[in-house]
Amino acid sequence: MPPLIDIKKISKTYTTGSFRVEALKEVSIQVNSGEFVSLVGPSGSGKSTLLHIMGFLDRPDTGEYFFAGHPTASLGEGRLAAIRSRMVGFIFQSFHLLKRTTAKDNVMLPMVYTGLGASSQKALDCLKLVGLSDRVKHKSNELSGGQCQRVAIARSLVNDPLVVMADEPTGNLDAVSRQEVMQVIKDLNARGLTVIIVTHDDEVSQMTNRVVRMKDGVIISDEVRRPSAASETAVTPLPPARHSFSPSEFLEQLKVAFKAIWSHKMRSALTILGIFIGVGAIISLMTISEGFMKSLLSGASEDDAKKIWVTPYYQHGRAPRRFTMNDVEAIKSRVPLAEKVTPILARNLKISVGDKHVDSSVQTREGFALEEQKPRDKFFENRKLTGRFFTKEENLNKAKVAVINQTLAKKLFDSGNALNSDIRINGINFLVVGVAEDHKAEQIFGGQPTAYIPLNTAAKRVFGANRLDYIEVAAPTPADAPEARRQIIMAMRAERGTREDAADDFDVKTFEAQIEMFKSTMGKLSLVVYSIAGISLLVGGIGIMNIMLVSVTERTREIGLRKALGARNSDILSQFLIEAVVLCVIGGALGVALGFGLGWAAYFFIKVPPTLSAGTISFAFGFSTLIGVGFGFWPALRAAMLDPIEALRYE
Repeated sequence: MPPLIDIKKISKTYTTGSFRVEALKEVSIQVNSGEFVSLVGPSGSGKSTLLHIMGFLDRPDTGEYFFAGHPTASLGEGRLAAIRSRMVGFIFQSFHLLKRTTAKDNVMLPMVYTGLGASSQKALDCLKLVGLSDRVKHKSNELSGGQCQRVAIARSLVNDPLVVMADEPTGNLDAVSRQEVMQVIKDLNARGLTVIIVTHDDEVSQMTNRVVRMKDGVIISDEVRRPSAASETAVTPLPPARHSFSPSEFLEQLKVAFKAIWSHKMRSALTILGIFIGVGAIISLMTISEGFMKSLLSGASEDDAKKIWVTPYYQHGRAPRRFTMNDVEAIKSRVPLAEKVTPILARNLKISVGDKHVDSSVQTREGFALEEQKPRDKFFENRKLTGRFFTKEENLNKAKVAVINQTLAKKLFDSGNALNSDIRINGINFLVVGVAEDHKAEQIFGGQPTAYIPLNTAAKRVFGANRLDYIEVAAPTPADAPEARRQIIMAMRAERGTREDAADDFDVKTFEAQIEMFKSTMGKLSLVVYSIAGISLLVGGIGIMNIMLVSVTERTREIGLRKALGARNSDILSQFLIEAVVLCVIGGALGVALGFGLGWAAYFFIKVPPTLSAGTISFAFGFSTLIGVGFGFWPALRAAMLDPIEALRYE
């Protein structure tokens, strides 16, 4: 049966710049289960290096190391981490307890990296074993030096290791605490636990059963002072490397992330500021844009969806060719799906009442037969209409009558009661025969003052022009609109004598095309805002990277401790990535609130309630997570690649 530790002719050399230090020179040693061994020697003798190699915190340059009967030279990082976690317990001179963390949580830390879950009861039992049952909830800064070392001893025992290794466990303690700690360690050995202690204190070495003296990297003596409970070791299977994260480990990483953020509140707040502003800008634009679309679509009736608009084609440097009534008649006669064809003139003119003048949109309609008004005109379907619409007879007679919307009525008449009142359009008096509720599109843009007058009246009395601005066509159903559009194009090309290979000098757009055009316009505006927000997010991401690099430097010892207790490189990598993501997600959540708030602030100007959809929220958090991973990866990788021994020694 092999010894627990069997080291054969190992050497270790450290290189610092041009200096080479031979810490170990072909050292051989065996330690059986149950032994109580002290490694003694002056500073620089190699005793700590030997202990670190025994505990898999370091690797030898040459030689062989068998642990519990298994060769260890070819073991990978994950397998070595599993051994440190479950088979070796460490006690350090400087305690290395997590700051602002209770004794129980410090003791539970090694269990996090076993992948087997954490047990509070096991931690309490270990604290009881070292006489600290009454200090379970005390934090490390509330304990004496001796009590801190006893917490470290309890931590080394919590995973039932095969061997406990202590590096100068009494070096920072007073005489009384030294006796207390050594008595605890002796009691553990008396229970059958293998203990190896590095010390330069002869008083401490006198308490051990075997003293191994070292000098200049070699063993100069190996003395058994008194018989121990040593026994041969059965070949114990080494634990497998972990390839996944346990729930307890993930919860520990989240807890550590929030603790790190909370302990540097001001720094964390400044770090997430860029993410907060960038996400807020993006979300505000998205909520306003979605609100626009929702308002447009909710205000659109089936009648709107049936409409097709024929408009002039605007080409740079050339005046557009406007329409005539011949174009209207061509559509009426050659488009079977044209249920209604409405020629329209539109101008922006001043409308006056007394000394009040309002810049308004003036649009034309042909009017309706009286029997069509049941109970309101099709043009004002889904809109409340006080009074009536002008008739076809009034259009033929060029009557000076008008229907105005509520926005114009409120601007011209303080009471808003404009029915049967006179207004002046381009210096001509008109009788208001109806007041209509604002169309949804008008409401979206803050209320646009609009007046509707008969087509013939506008052409002959007001505008002095017969050329039409556009033609509105209604198909029988929304599903017929695409085919009606095709028929309109063919009719217009035939009426205008357009050659087969020539381009159209007009545009024909359906309601769906108008919506797509609006989306395109909003997309161009969004691109500008997204670019500005992107700069803010880039600055925020750089801030995240910078603060994580600072955090890695500040917590170098903690990283070394976690690795010594069994954390893999991937555990450390994920720990710092989670912290970066948490920072970004907090910034993203606050950014969503800011963006939605800005959307409601904009409501008072554009009268469109913002819409915050699940997709928008998912985008915000997904994008924040991506920034956290992208900018946090380099600092996290640096932390993961730290050597545990160098990290523990970091000042």
